[in-house]
Parts: sequence; structure tokens; C-alpha cells
Amino acid sequence: MHIHYLADHPHLIPQLAKFHFAEWSCLHPGETLEQRTSRLAASCGRNTIPAVLVAIAENGEPLGSAMLLASDLDERPDLTPWLAGVYVVADLRGRGLGTALVSRVEREAVAIGVERLYLYTPSAADFYARLGWQLAERCDHLGTTITIMSKELAPASRG
Repeated sequence: MHIHYLADHPHLIPQLAKFHFAEWSCLHPGETLEQRTSRLAASCGRNTIPAVLVAIAENGEPLGSAMLLASDLDERPDLTPWLAGVYVVADLRGRGLGTALVSRVEREAVAIGVERLYLYTPSAADFYARLGWQLAERCDHLGTTITIMSKELAPASRG
């Protein structure tokens, strides 16, 4: 398994969009699969915000993803940037792939000078807490209770 920029593997965008749509469509009411696909494609930067990282199996299949976005929660435009779209194929969860994706996004963020990241989750706060993320607040988002978390990132070493 390797983690790459999705920009370098655009043929995987439709499959990742399907994964994301199935997992989080309740958090984006009214969004179609086509809109999700377009939004994912528009986030495919390298060494910048936005960026999408994808975990790819040796056979070329996508196994998961994670994103670095300027904004991920319309209600909180004051918080930026965000870790988002952390997804791992269901059969592979609990094997460290999510941790690897989160760590890679954190390193990418540090490399471009980000000092603090935010995320929101309806159900995985314990996972992120184990990775050093801190509770910022709990709130309602479209009828779902979500947890907003933040993490102070270590500055890039100056060589």
C-alpha cells in the first residue's frame, strides 16, 4: 500500500467519490454523486490547500483517502484549514490505514506552514483523540451531533 496525491491518479476519482457519497451523503443533503465527484476533482492539489491523498493497494485499487481543505463546515468559516474525507474501505478498518492517512495529511500541512488543523466527525472522536486531537466543541449539524476537534501541529524543522 502506498499513499499518493489523488491528482496523480485521477482515474480513481469516481470510485473515491462513490465511497464518500455512500459514507457521508447525510451530511450533504441534496448533493448528487456527480456533484460529489466534481467537488473531489476540484480538490486535487499537490503541496497546497486543497489536496487529496489516496491510499492505493499494490493492485491499483483505492483503499482510503484523506483531504486537506480550507473549509469543511459552512457554520464555522472562522476555522481553517481542515482535515476531511478520512475514509478507509470497511474491510480494512482497524489496521492502521486511517492513522497513516491522517499522519500524512498532518505532515503535508506542516510542510506548507499550517500550525493548527481542524476536523469534524459525527462518530470517530475517540479515534482522533488517540491521535492527539483535542475537543474544540460539540454542536448540531443538519440534525446530527458532531464533534469539532483541533490539533496543534509541530512546526517544520528549519534546516
